[in-house]
Amino acid sequence: MAEPGLAEQLASLNNTLQSIEGRLVAGELPPERLQDFKTSIDEFRLRVWGLLSAGSADDAAAFLERFRLRRAREMCRAIAADLDRGTLATHHGEVAELGAAAEHLARRIEELERK
Repeated sequence: MAEPGLAEQLASLNNTLQSIEGRLVAGELPPERLQDFKTSIDEFRLRVWGLLSAGSADDAAAFLERFRLRRAREMCRAIAADLDRGTLATHHGEVAELGAAAEHLARRIEELERK
């Protein structure tokens, strides 16, 4: 099956956004889900910005890799700061999962740097 064209994908994104907005207005989405929605939109916006910026870079693949790494670094620092301030609840299972993923990533980076 052929991939949908850009116009179809943009129309799908707009339809999805309108649907979510309607559910928010109707009170069908709990307030705590608003942060998830915002985070998704922020991530989408940043990735689009990265793609647009990569279009003018000499090496688009390298630019996108660096963009992902910088974004991950920013997120890790922000989460650490939130934990330091006590503004991030630690009872969520994702906190322990993130810790395990961060430890695995740190070990893997150390292994690659030793080579």
